[in-house]
Amino acid sequence: MKNNVSIMASVALLSCLTHTVSAQNRTITGKVTNELGIPLVASITLSGGSKIGTSSNEQGDFSLSLPQNTSYLTVSSLGYETKTVAITGNAVNIQLKAKADFNLDEVVVVGYGTQRKGDLTAPIATVNMQDMAKRTVSNSMDALQGAVAGVQVVSSGAPGSTPSVRVRGVGSFNNESPLYVVDGMFMDNIDFLNPNDIADISILKDASGAAIYGVRAANGVILVTTKKGSLNMKSRVTYNGFAGFQTPTNVLKMANAQQYANYANATGNGAFVKKSVEKYGGTETNPAMDTDWFDELLRSKALIMNHNVDIMGGSEKITYAFGLNYVKQEGIMDAKNNNQKFNMRMQADAKVTDWLKVGFMAHLNNFKSYHPDNAAFRQAYFASPLYPVYDPSIELSKPEKFGSSTAIGMQSGFWYNNPIATAFYRNNQTKGFQILPSFYVEAELWKDKITFKSQLSQRYQSTHNIGYNPIYYIDNDQRNDRSFLRSAQARNNNYILDNLLTYKDEAGKHHWSVLLGQSTREDRWRETWVQANDVPESEEFWYVGVGAQGIGSATGYGERGSRNAGISYFTRGTYDYDNKYLLTATFRADGSSKYQTKWGYFPSVGLGWVLTREKFMENQKLFNQLKLRGSWGKLGNDGIQPNAGYATVYSGNNFSGIFGSEGSTNGTRIPGYRVGRFFSQVRWEVVEEWDGGIDFALLNNRLSGTLDYYHRTTHDLAFSRPIPFSWDRVYGNWGSVANSGWELSLQWKDKVGALGYSIGGNVTTLKNTVKNLGGLENIMNGFPEWSAEFPARIQINEPINFYYGYEVAGVYQNQAQIDADPIAKAYNQQNPNAPILPGYLQYKDQNNNGELDENDRINLGNYLPKITYGFNLAFDYKKFDLSVAFQGVSGNKIHNLNRAMRRKYNQMNVDAAFVDKLWTGEGTSNTHPSAAGSVASWNLQASSFFVESGAYLRVQNIQLGYSFDFPKMPTRIFVTADRPFMFTKYNGFTPEIGEMGFDANVYPIASTYSLGVKVSF
Repeated sequence: MKNNVSIMASVALLSCLTHTVSAQNRTITGKVTNELGIPLVASITLSGGSKIGTSSNEQGDFSLSLPQNTSYLTVSSLGYETKTVAITGNAVNIQLKAKADFNLDEVVVVGYGTQRKGDLTAPIATVNMQDMAKRTVSNSMDALQGAVAGVQVVSSGAPGSTPSVRVRGVGSFNNESPLYVVDGMFMDNIDFLNPNDIADISILKDASGAAIYGVRAANGVILVTTKKGSLNMKSRVTYNGFAGFQTPTNVLKMANAQQYANYANATGNGAFVKKSVEKYGGTETNPAMDTDWFDELLRSKALIMNHNVDIMGGSEKITYAFGLNYVKQEGIMDAKNNNQKFNMRMQADAKVTDWLKVGFMAHLNNFKSYHPDNAAFRQAYFASPLYPVYDPSIELSKPEKFGSSTAIGMQSGFWYNNPIATAFYRNNQTKGFQILPSFYVEAELWKDKITFKSQLSQRYQSTHNIGYNPIYYIDNDQRNDRSFLRSAQARNNNYILDNLLTYKDEAGKHHWSVLLGQSTREDRWRETWVQANDVPESEEFWYVGVGAQGIGSATGYGERGSRNAGISYFTRGTYDYDNKYLLTATFRADGSSKYQTKWGYFPSVGLGWVLTREKFMENQKLFNQLKLRGSWGKLGNDGIQPNAGYATVYSGNNFSGIFGSEGSTNGTRIPGYRVGRFFSQVRWEVVEEWDGGIDFALLNNRLSGTLDYYHRTTHDLAFSRPIPFSWDRVYGNWGSVANSGWELSLQWKDKVGALGYSIGGNVTTLKNTVKNLGGLENIMNGFPEWSAEFPARIQINEPINFYYGYEVAGVYQNQAQIDADPIAKAYNQQNPNAPILPGYLQYKDQNNNGELDENDRINLGNYLPKITYGFNLAFDYKKFDLSVAFQGVSGNKIHNLNRAMRRKYNQMNVDAAFVDKLWTGEGTSNTHPSAAGSVASWNLQASSFFVESGAYLRVQNIQLGYSFDFPKMPTRIFVTADRPFMFTKYNGFTPEIGEMGFDANVYPIASTYSLGVKVSF
């Protein structure tokens, strides 16, 4: 009984104390903005050294519980003057004044540390994460398209695909991708990261900024820092997500049945038009069967969704963050193709003592993708509209009754296969997981001067790919008589151990810092695969091996892998006098196990001059900031083949002999072998770059921007070249390539009454030139299988992989023009059975010698844009906000291989634009041949007819949002249109083409329309 009384008394006392404390506290809400009314993320603390505080969100809103007797708050934000505000009620609106040089105080993530933006001597670009978060994409790098000067992102529409990223052009024949550093770990891409996980992105574009990463930095470095909690931060839970649908855009229109029938009759392929009419009805000029293969292959709507939850906060000594993310994206191909990702992010930092700090971070990623068969898009371009997708009359077709081109007498073969069946019978899936844990210890050895940090970053990834082909029959070519299973397991196991010692100090107006670092790394990769036939179709039986549920034995097995290690030593020193004269110098020594040359050395230096801190600029009112920069440095690229330090053995009939043959007696074939005598001694490629730039802000910081000129040359360019008087080729460092150009970024921000607005943009120029090929005049290249007919060429003083062919001067309109042209006249004399006729292409005689020969082939352009650009508009009015982003390229060319393939496959379909422009008589066209001429060999040579402009302007993103001022739960809803419109003259699905710009029908890019919400509490 006494115990019960004691408990009741304790509960009553605790209730009274709680009520008393609650009665003594009050909740203050408010909003933090700058002088233009633009919301700010700021720190709000109780004045007088108290630890009580919070921070405002992206909309500037905050809520803080304070004691009743509180009088003042201290509000601070990066780049703005700290302000003390008197509390006169329960709501307070705070306006902060920008510092005169506010841009200079912004902290920028650089290699192995951070720096004030005002201290930078390199053109390090930072990304506006609020703008990036508006993109409804599943890949973080897609969100950067058009957002950063000097960075080109080429996207693909396939779910889970990795975009191609180029920083300041292409300087290698081997590897052109930048290095990604995610919280200290080296990565080949950041596909696993969701844009909502990212706090900062810095792009090290030049040698001065990137040299500290040495042998991995030749293609630029992209530093990614994920979100973390903050000290004295009230716990905050944020949900940010959207759901919507993707729809095909810019769909290529093919010739319909009537157009195709007329074209086929004109090209001598009318027999299968007649057979289609006999089988499916209609007339030979208007067949009844009219299949739109792209319409059949594409979904009208494909689901995309992204859900993200973040929990962040911190106390006086501990910060923490926890994030969950789920992404699902269906493909617009109407087949089994989609991508799903589930991410988990954890972070914790703890201040153990006044001088010791420890931290942990981990990314866990689980994913599953079904990969489409992109060949279906290629076949959809080829497929005749004169036969159906399904044809029950084909008795042998199984298990689905797919139609076949052979039913109307067309050729069989890959290019004429039923594209819907190709997509349907594809089952290729990859699933796996990835773990990226990192741990660090940081000790302050001398307060505010010397710190030591050691960090271990790891990556473990395991993927399992299964490809299964079932038994099916459509025709004698499109068939699979035995089921086939291939199962491949791949594992990556990497680690990096970094040790960093940093010294910072100052004396009067002199400020300096020194970083000493050592890094050890190892990369391991292994893939094993096994395959088998006669595996049951049900997925539960997809196992191979003795005792497996599926089949008892394998028909094939293989394994491959690699293991490389490296050790590095590096240093960086910075110095400035009065934040006016700036110096940065770095040096890195990289040791690698990949090459016989074990060590490489990569120095850099950067200088800066802040003119606005000079006395002669004190009284001017135009510039708030004006800084000149200059830098030079060297970088490395080890993304090339390692040394071939072993003999290469060749065997086969070319090296065999027949011995013992006498009279009618057959001899015995004795296998022969030849040992390659040439060994490659390869080293990394080296990029040497210099950069000059200006950073500026003016008109009361309303207008800000940067201007840079860069020139980078890749030396020791690695490629394989033939050995004279030998069948051998040897891989080595033979050539050099230069990239140069201008980069300009501008941003204007202002407010008129309640309307805030901003206008920004960037533009980059690029000149790519091959400087040396190790004594070779040129190298022929091109799309695999088609390089002989439609080559690309690498040649000194020309850009990499330009299209090589004849220049079309027009179309022969009549026989008189043909007879007057010595080239046509000579050709007709040599080819009387296949002469040049009116309606054929006329090629330009470049040297006016009356002959069409190799000397008349010229540079027809290449795939690298001469100009890339992006610009954006943003408006906010009261609780509404609207943003629009644009992106485009110009000066690049695309080789339309879809049309060019008619060289070998003259029964293929043709796009509607091609049919509409065909020559039909004198004066009807001077750009396109006649229908009969379109399949004649004279018109199917490599020429400018198949090379088209790749220029485009795309509305990249439109987003409209509305914010609710809920005191404890700020909420924003938004609707988004991503990639809704494109303006281009190219005759294809998309001008974003990989494969050196050869378009053989890539997976098209979709438009996305979605509805989303962001809420914090």
